[in-house]
Amino acid sequence: MNRVSVPPRAAIVIFVVGCLVSIFRIAHDAPSAVRLHPDDIKDRSDKRFAALKTELPSHGVVGYVGESDDSALPDYYLAQYALAPVVVDRGTKHPLVIGNFPHSQTAPAEQGLTLLRDFGDGVALFANRGTH
Repeated sequence: MNRVSVPPRAAIVIFVVGCLVSIFRIAHDAPSAVRLHPDDIKDRSDKRFAALKTELPSHGVVGYVGESDDSALPDYYLAQYALAPVVVDRGTKHPLVIGNFPHSQTAPAEQGLTLLRDFGDGVALFANRGTH
């Protein structure tokens, strides 16, 4: 059996070049502190919920429905932050329920809830008629 032998120096060069290409790809795809600040996320969330906040009572508790992917919990926390001092409770047992679907342009229909207003950008306000 013929074996192709690669000189040790060439093998090292090939290995180093492969590592550099991999590192460059990872560095290029990673979020940059220059491009994204935590305040940017907060500001975008405040803007998404601004119109909804004007429709809510100044205090009290509202329900919450949202997406069920990996971003569900962070999306919920951002909604809580943006809508304070109103308390946002996960679930639909309240007369008013906010919908937060940041990966959708329009709010999907939610079972048992009546859409009062779709604010766009995945933000909606629902009524739960069964809580009276």
